This record gives sequence, structure tokens and C-alpha cells, in this order.
Amino acid sequence: MTLKNKILCIAFGVVTLTLSGCYSFTGSSLDPSIKTIEIKSFPNYSAYQSPNLSVDFTTALQNRFNQRTKLKETNIEPDIVLDGEITNFNTSPVNIQSGSDEATQNRLTITVAVRYENKIQPEKSFERTFSDYEDYSSTELLIDVQDDLAQKINQRIIDQIFIAIVADW
Repeated sequence: MTLKNKILCIAFGVVTLTLSGCYSFTGSSLDPSIKTIEIKSFPNYSAYQSPNLSVDFTTALQNRFNQRTKLKETNIEPDIVLDGEITNFNTSPVNIQSGSDEATQNRLTITVAVRYENKIQPEKSFERTFSDYEDYSSTELLIDVQDDLAQKINQRIIDQIFIAIVADW
């Protein structure tokens, strides 16, 4: 290896180490001084009362922050407070057959209102609504598929919430 190649390798190594210190591979843009979070229960205020929806959503949201951030959960003077409510759990027909009033599929939509309070960086606090849906066959009863569908929808809504907070989008 020539002296020029050795210098290039060393320079590349130094640049790589320097840049790796500047970027978090989790993609988090949270201020490093933020250490704690409180995630309150998200009650189900929708007209349709799915028995496990509130608990399942809240637990999955807590798990996401526990698994993908270093934030510690607390309810004593947290740096971040996250709360809200499930405002919509609704099914509607989609894909209406031509020449008929019958739908071949139904769509389950879940909507969640979120209040995010960042006490370290108050300008980043927000109130937003997040929503997603999943289609299912009209031959299936909602009661038979709602838990599986809600889990899929909840994960996508939680992705949206997590990205809005942690990636600052």
C-alpha cells in the first residue's frame, strides 16, 4: 500500500468516526437533555366500544418508546408528556360492485387525537390527529377480525406518532 493510500484510509477513518458521533442511527432528533416521558392512557371515546382497544393501543405506544428510545417512564415531573384519546373506530363499505349496492370489502378506520408536551423544548409540542385504516372482506364479521385489524392499524398510527415526536417531522 502506498503512502498516499495509507493517508486516504486514515483520513476516511477519521471522517467516519467524526460523523458517526454526529448522527444517531436511531434517527432520533430528541434533545439529549430529555430523559423522561409519561405516556398516559388513551381512552376510547369512539362510538364503537372495542373492549381492548384502549389498553392495547396505550401499551403498544409505551412499548415503542421503551424499545426505541432511552427515555425512562415516569409520572413525576417528566420531560415529555404524551396523552390523548381514540376518537374514531369506524367501519364503512368500500369497493362497491357495479350494478349492485353491495360492497366487496369494508374498511376499518381508527383515529387518535394526540397531545404532545415537550417541557424541555416547548416549541416542539403539538396537538394532532393521526388516522389509518385496513380493509377486510365484506364476508367477514367485524367482531371476528377487529382485534387483528386494530393491531395492524395501531402499529401504523404509532409509527406516525413516533416519527412526529422522535424524528421531528
